[in-house]
Amino acid sequence: MALIRIPAIRGIRHAPQPSAVGGRRAFTLLELLLVLAILVVLVGLGTPAVYNSLQGHRLTVSAEQVQTSFMQARVEAMESGRIRMFRFQQETGNFAVAPFVRSSDELENNMAGTSQGIGVSSIVVDSVEAETINGMLEEGVVFAGDNVEADIRSYTLEQEQGGDMNISGWSRPILFYPDGTAADATVFLRGQGGTITSIKLRGLTGIARIQDPDLEDGGVD
Repeated sequence: MALIRIPAIRGIRHAPQPSAVGGRRAFTLLELLLVLAILVVLVGLGTPAVYNSLQGHRLTVSAEQVQTSFMQARVEAMESGRIRMFRFQQETGNFAVAPFVRSSDELENNMAGTSQGIGVSSIVVDSVEAETINGMLEEGVVFAGDNVEADIRSYTLEQEQGGDMNISGWSRPILFYPDGTAADATVFLRGQGGTITSIKLRGLTGIARIQDPDLEDGGVD
């Protein structure tokens, strides 16, 4: 059988193949805008979750601050043999742990300038100022209220103080006694998002626990 020769076709050039390096097709403007839009949507979806997580963390840290301050007040009362008190300014993050001063210490007379010379009152004033520990909750977290149960000891102290232990701008004091016990109390904290948590102090043991608010505790409108 005779072989048929096919003449070579000249003049046809093959398209250059893309090299391994630098051969990628550039993104179009439409593709870049689409990617950018997707990123914006993803960031928008994630922002509320991040914000809520941050606020929840601040509320937790603030509750731990109060819990630690309770424990500190209890230990100081036991070590010094003097009553300690915890107070806060409602709708702010300000709080303080300080010695509880009785009327018999003549603190009020000294502060009013009626005491003469340097007597017992001046010593008490200096001691209170030196031993007072001021604190502040995390940013955006405030004290929303409290529920302090009265007992025979707090009632006796209140009568000794003339029937009123309240100081303008401050909450009713939560007392910690030298024997390791305290007043039964619940303190409520509120975060920026309106979330509320509470620190419940059991007076018999002086132990405080962080928990979700119990509606029966009251203290929050």
